[in-house]
Amino acid sequence: MKKILVAALVATTALAACNNAEITQPPVQYHATKRLNEKGVSNFTARTFVTVDGTKKEISGVPCKFAAPGFNASFVTPAVVSTPDMGPRTPAGSITCTHEGKDKLEIMKSYNETVAQIEQSAYNAGAGAGLIGVIVTGIAASNQKSRRDATLDIYGYPDVSVHFK
Repeated sequence: MKKILVAALVATTALAACNNAEITQPPVQYHATKRLNEKGVSNFTARTFVTVDGTKKEISGVPCKFAAPGFNASFVTPAVVSTPDMGPRTPAGSITCTHEGKDKLEIMKSYNETVAQIEQSAYNAGAGAGLIGVIVTGIAASNQKSRRDATLDIYGYPDVSVHFK
C-alpha cells in the first residue's frame, strides 16, 4: 500500500509540474528554535492553487509558514523550502498559507526519501514488464533496501500543493 501511495504521489507531482509557475527565489532556509542535531538538509516545493469555475490555477505570492517542533520557515509561494534532516526523528510539521484573508492548513508528515526513491525506481523499471517485471523489480528493490546503510537515509517532506476554493 505504501509503495502505491509513493508512486501516486510522484505521478501526481510529475503531472502537476506541467503548468507550474517558475520558482525564481533561492531556497528558503529554516530557522531553528532549539538544538536539532540534524544530519543534513532536505528540500520540498510548496505551491498554492485556487479553483475558479472548476478550473485549478496556480497563484504566486501567497504568504506561507512551515512549522515543526524545533524549526520553522516563512516564505511566499512558489518556493523551495529547506528543512533539517534529522533521520527517523524528523517530526511531522504543518504549512499554513493565507490568501484573500483565508488561512489554509496542511499537515505534512516526514518520510524516508531514500526508500521512496528506491521503490519508485523499481516501480518505473517494472511498470511495462507485466506481473513478472513487477515481481522481479520488487525483489530487487527489497534487496537494495536491505543492503543499504540506513544511517545515510535522507528524511524530508513531500512537495505540497495548498488549494484554496
